[in-house]
Amino acid sequence: MTTAALPHHLRDVLNYEVDKLLVQLGGGVIDSVTYDTSWVVRLQPYFPYAGFEGAIHWLRHRQSPDGSWGGDVLYHHDRFICTLAAMVALHTVGHDIDRPRVQQAENFLWRTYNYLSRDPHDTIGFPVLAVSLLNEATQLGLDVPSDLYCDVATIEKKLNMVGRVSSAWRYNTMSFSLEAAHPKYPEEPNFLEANGSVGTSPAATAAMLIRRGREYTPSLNYLRNIANPDGGIPNVGPIDTFEIAWSLNLLRLAGAITPDDPEVKRATDALWDAWSQEKGIGFSSFYSLSDLDDTATTFAVLRWAGYPASADVFLRFEVDDHFLCFPAEADPSLGAHVRALMAIRMAPEHPKYEAWIEKMLHLIRRYNLYGRFYFDKWHSSPYYMRSTAIYALHNLENPLATECIHWMIRTQLEDGGWGYYGKSTAEETAYCLQALLYWEHYFPGTCSPAHIEAAAVFLSDNLQDERFPSLWIGKCLYTPPKVVQAAIAAALHSYRVWKG
Repeated sequence: MTTAALPHHLRDVLNYEVDKLLVQLGGGVIDSVTYDTSWVVRLQPYFPYAGFEGAIHWLRHRQSPDGSWGGDVLYHHDRFICTLAAMVALHTVGHDIDRPRVQQAENFLWRTYNYLSRDPHDTIGFPVLAVSLLNEATQLGLDVPSDLYCDVATIEKKLNMVGRVSSAWRYNTMSFSLEAAHPKYPEEPNFLEANGSVGTSPAATAAMLIRRGREYTPSLNYLRNIANPDGGIPNVGPIDTFEIAWSLNLLRLAGAITPDDPEVKRATDALWDAWSQEKGIGFSSFYSLSDLDDTATTFAVLRWAGYPASADVFLRFEVDDHFLCFPAEADPSLGAHVRALMAIRMAPEHPKYEAWIEKMLHLIRRYNLYGRFYFDKWHSSPYYMRSTAIYALHNLENPLATECIHWMIRTQLEDGGWGYYGKSTAEETAYCLQALLYWEHYFPGTCSPAHIEAAAVFLSDNLQDERFPSLWIGKCLYTPPKVVQAAIAAALHSYRVWKG
């Protein structure tokens, strides 16, 4: 285990970084991704002076030496869908200089498409998105695999969710992946969110503009406003409520913030304004659907901050033997159950408290029995879900929590960090360090001080970073940088408290 000295001014730097972060929360920043940038590239022939010229330059400079596009870590669904989207875009609107790029992409897809089964989860909407793009690529004369295994029943179920009543599209989850459904768009786009987007998805919005074949100013303005300075496009946006709730939750668990801080109060007021006592909240104040993950995290933050959020909101997510994260989802979200368990523990007065606790624990135990208590379908790293579980399971399922702690200790890398894909990342290290320090507070001596010191040194070197590997699962892998910065600051604050 490598060792080094922490900077003597860590406290001052940490306080500055937390203060700066709090001021920025609510902007809903996400780094650019290949998938959605590829869709915006395809707008060029239809709207040549709309201001998206930087997108194709971004795309051309992001191809990897192996011919693929995608995130920093090798997540096969991400690489497949990003590479497929990019090659279709460059073949459609590119020039002769792009032919070698497209050929390299074809080679990559043929070499690696059978690796998809190695990933623990699909990316969002992968079956419908991949099949739609493969059909389009084939029609364009591109050489792509045609025998991609996808569950036909699942594809049909998702496509049937769209329905014929366009005004209802934004109230089901397929609105976010509407580009795969090829619906008949009405003359009046009565399915848009208030910011002009289709389901807060840049890709779905761009596809709608392309297939309608005529300008619709609110949607073009949405895409202009959401484009990043580097010319690329994020995979969703804005994620204002998600960014606030996740960041504040990480910082409050570490004791790094107080509810009476003016910037914390500003941020929690924004959450309360977006909160519905009947529906909860979604990842964006512009998205019409709420979900269990964001509702649970926001509920915990609001209760901590003194707002009268009612636990009755969880009734709408409950089904017979588990809780739904989104309506009509195909498989339960384990991470959402872990976060909901944390939230419900803050409402012991609720009449269904005991029943809900047991229902959530039953699902968690079942997943663990089958060896599946590692991954959440919204994040590619098992450290994300398991570190959160430490808080949820404490004094409810201590043996399983202890197993998670021992696994973290045993998988720490030589440089002091953690990284499931072979290289330490600041995000994964932050999750592990904060969880270990939380457990160490209640069970001293569980973790060696040398392991904690090494992790803190690794993290301190990344405290002021603004770019991080993409680990979050959307339609492709993405990064919400403010949330990652909050995780790093929270872990280092916990370390500072541990040091006394």
